[in-house]
Amino acid sequence: MSRNVGMEIAPGDVFEFYDAKEILCGVVIAVKDGRLNAISETNREVAVALSRIIFRGKTSLNLALGRDELLQRLRSISESRKHIAQEIDLGDIWSLLESEANGYGAEEIAEFIFTTPVSDDQAAAVKRALLSDKLYFQAKEASFYPRPVETVESRRVELQREEDRERRLLEGARWLSAVNARRQNGAQIESREKLIDALKDFAVFGQEAKECVFVKELLKQASITVSQQAAFRLLVRLGVWREDENLLLHEHGISTQFPEAAMEQAREVAKCSPRDLANGREDLSDLDVFTVDSATTRDYDDALSVRELGEGLFEVGIHIADAAELVAQSSSLDREAEARASSVYLPDDRVSMLPPLLSEGIMSLQAGKTRLALSFLIKMDSEANIVEARICPSMVMVRRQLTYERVNESIETERGLKALFELAVKLRQKRIASGAVILPIPEIQVYVNEVGMIQINRYDKETPSQIMVSEWMIQANAMAAGYLAQRNIPSLYRSQAECRPETECVQSEHELFHIYRRRRLFSRAELSTEAKPHCSLAIERYTTVTSPIRRYSDLLVQRQLKHALAGGTGVYSKEQLAETAGRLSAAQAKVFTIQRKWTRYWLLKYMEQEDIENLNALVLDKNARYARLLLPDLLLEANAPVPENAQFSQGDKVKIKIEKAIPREDVLKIQILDAAPRHD
Repeated sequence: MSRNVGMEIAPGDVFEFYDAKEILCGVVIAVKDGRLNAISETNREVAVALSRIIFRGKTSLNLALGRDELLQRLRSISESRKHIAQEIDLGDIWSLLESEANGYGAEEIAEFIFTTPVSDDQAAAVKRALLSDKLYFQAKEASFYPRPVETVESRRVELQREEDRERRLLEGARWLSAVNARRQNGAQIESREKLIDALKDFAVFGQEAKECVFVKELLKQASITVSQQAAFRLLVRLGVWREDENLLLHEHGISTQFPEAAMEQAREVAKCSPRDLANGREDLSDLDVFTVDSATTRDYDDALSVRELGEGLFEVGIHIADAAELVAQSSSLDREAEARASSVYLPDDRVSMLPPLLSEGIMSLQAGKTRLALSFLIKMDSEANIVEARICPSMVMVRRQLTYERVNESIETERGLKALFELAVKLRQKRIASGAVILPIPEIQVYVNEVGMIQINRYDKETPSQIMVSEWMIQANAMAAGYLAQRNIPSLYRSQAECRPETECVQSEHELFHIYRRRRLFSRAELSTEAKPHCSLAIERYTTVTSPIRRYSDLLVQRQLKHALAGGTGVYSKEQLAETAGRLSAAQAKVFTIQRKWTRYWLLKYMEQEDIENLNALVLDKNARYARLLLPDLLLEANAPVPENAQFSQGDKVKIKIEKAIPREDVLKIQILDAAPRHD
């Protein structure tokens, strides 16, 4: 690597060497055992192996000079060489040599630049320039080879990219450091949006983020803890995200906004008049049709009616919003609905499957509005024996929009509601006699208002209104499945294999424990093109068609059913439906996970808001070290260490203390306070 390699090195000789990636000048003090004892230009005494020498010429200093004088001269030599190196244009030399295959020593290349004889400073400067060059020449041993033209061009692009990256790192680190210190939050820097996108990606995906390495370096240079949480906090301080930003939606690519193509179609559909689309439909607008939903519902997709026919007969109507009439197959609107698969209902937000312009407008069964529907009309006697049943496209007008609470209050005094409820109970009893398993778990509804206050409501699914609505929806879904299956028209069916038998009997005085235990024995429900039995419902063939505004599988089945009613065939082949079923199953599982995890997040926040410390818990499972607990008040599950001398068992109720709840990290740390079971 050095000039005149064979020349003997003697005290006083000036040489150059690498020290922490920096080229320094040194003067030899002594040579011992193949190593140089020297003084560097940084005033350090160093021991340098011969292999570390990168340049040695003929320049020598008188060691009799004082140390200060030696240092001054060393530094002068180094500065001279740096200055010469900065003036060297290797591009010009490369253009002369780029067609050559041979390598050149630094001294040979120096002869192309300077008049001979070449001085030590000039030769050393050329070597410095060549060693720092990343573009034109490639170093191999003691020679430098000109790179081919195409390599230089590709490296030029690569180096520019690296330079841009370093600039982004430096600029971004300064900016984020200021943001983290709360010195600023809205400074405009050139790469602001790209940096924010990189931070978002890292906050959501961590190690899987596209620019994970870059963001880690960025945070490190800004002296910020390298973690997803740190990136999240920065985005909150910047006002890009809220404190309660739902990262699950970002992770799964779910947006509240719709593509412009879908919105353009939605605006056109919204201009339609239902009466203009009523050709061939049965006009049922004289029926007393009503909806039953929660007080916060805005997208009404199902309604009921009942009328007495005399001679102990009733006609029950289940009327489903005809979304299929308004969403054209394979349109932008349809493709977006399929991609979403389902509306996502969250404590603090709602992400609709279809634009609210439609789902809360022309599609929604709003009171006083003429709406398109698919009606299931069932004639039955007072014992809920079906005499006649038919399905027809219809026009309806909802008279009343009732809440579950209102129905519960009126069911004994209002003749029609009472009849619907009593018939529903008899239908349910028939299903139970056929093997249906009713394991109702109370529902915890979490609502977050505009100022971030959390409200918790516990709903009993066994109220008259809940039983009435669910039974008639089950009846309509079973009718749709039966109609299609009997005619061998392909459809998407929901099935459930036989439940696993209980192998271990556990005693408990708490009904909720037994419900949870038995539900874990249920087989997973499946979506497929095979019309197989649904075990827990005790129905031979089952599908879902009653929520076409909220679930794409229901919209698809509604479309298939309408086509079958009109022409005796389906619009989709079995192969198309089978392919779609796989995508929808995965998408629906994703939606379920988001809803479950985000509801849990807000329940943990609720614990903080209400400063909850002590609660009762049911022991679902237990081993020597840990217990799996259910908190009945919030329907949350968590693990807790089993205290010494614990006397409780599976199925018992225990008192617990909330030690720590960290919603963002899904941490719920619990301590079991009593070792004995509670009997309250």
